[in-house]
Amino acid sequence: MKQNLSLLIAALTFSAMQAGAQSSSAKIGAASSTNTSTSKIEDLKKPTEKLKDVDDEITDARLRATLGSKSKWSFKSAFTYSGGSLQEPGSSVRPSYRFNPDKEEMAKLSGTVGVNVRITDRDNLSFGTGLAIIDPFHGNITANAKNYANGAKGKEMGRYNVATPYLGWSRGYKAVGLQMTSGVTASYYTSEATTKRGYFANLGLSQVVLGNFGTTKWNGGLSFSLSKDFYGNSMTDEKFAAQYNAGDADRDDLVGGVYPFLQYSFNDRYSFRTVFGYGEFVKSERSSDIVQAEPYQSIGIGISLTRDIYMYPNVQFTPKDIRDDRTNVGLTTNLNLF
Repeated sequence: MKQNLSLLIAALTFSAMQAGAQSSSAKIGAASSTNTSTSKIEDLKKPTEKLKDVDDEITDARLRATLGSKSKWSFKSAFTYSGGSLQEPGSSVRPSYRFNPDKEEMAKLSGTVGVNVRITDRDNLSFGTGLAIIDPFHGNITANAKNYANGAKGKEMGRYNVATPYLGWSRGYKAVGLQMTSGVTASYYTSEATTKRGYFANLGLSQVVLGNFGTTKWNGGLSFSLSKDFYGNSMTDEKFAAQYNAGDADRDDLVGGVYPFLQYSFNDRYSFRTVFGYGEFVKSERSSDIVQAEPYQSIGIGISLTRDIYMYPNVQFTPKDIRDDRTNVGLTTNLNLF
């Protein structure tokens, strides 16, 4: 476990060193010394043809990283590692800290990888796919993973899953003195576990609003999200279909929430960050009721390795039952290259 974590940290550090070596005075689209021709082309453009610097309006490290690189074309990824509890952070199994405490899941690294295109001063278009790796720090990484969650008894399961391509638009800007990002993402479900239950596609909307608290190092804001699932005509998962037809199972229709967050900047690289997931709501397909999901909160340290690499190691827990064995340790990373 320690060896694999060391390798992961070394890889991230190497990426950060590469990204940090880029000249901060280069025009948009100029990367390193191996991209000199691109820099010259950008310099020959008329002033009105050059993209403005979005960093003049978006100064928050996390928001910058979520928008993507300032280059015309770049690699864009976002990953979340969901690990064990504070009691056993290196465990292959993580507890369900928000819902049924008897339901466990395997540790997982999941997220998206794709290409980002900067289409205007403030707008980005990205496309790519989802990627998940089950229990990435235990066992033979090239072989199937073994499921040690409740009742699974070490049954083998696929370790890798590349599925659900997406197309997204995002915009970073400043309005009424506040930093803002807006986004729309359309995803097409291709994971077998999802399509067997009849899920077809998803449309997601997001909005982040951030403001500074006077001249202090504190800032904070609100993150809004809303997603809508769409379904196909059939369910090939016979067990789920039987439960669905009997009224014992349902599918998500709408999921939305308002997530206040608070940050304190120690310096340009490190900050304290906490997110209050108390206002998340779910509506199922066959019900008009809107149900509040179990509240959660995350507390961690934001680390801006470079302008394009941001990490947020954190601990998640439910305020209704704060126990070290009912927590999740996690790491959220935004990694943009080129």
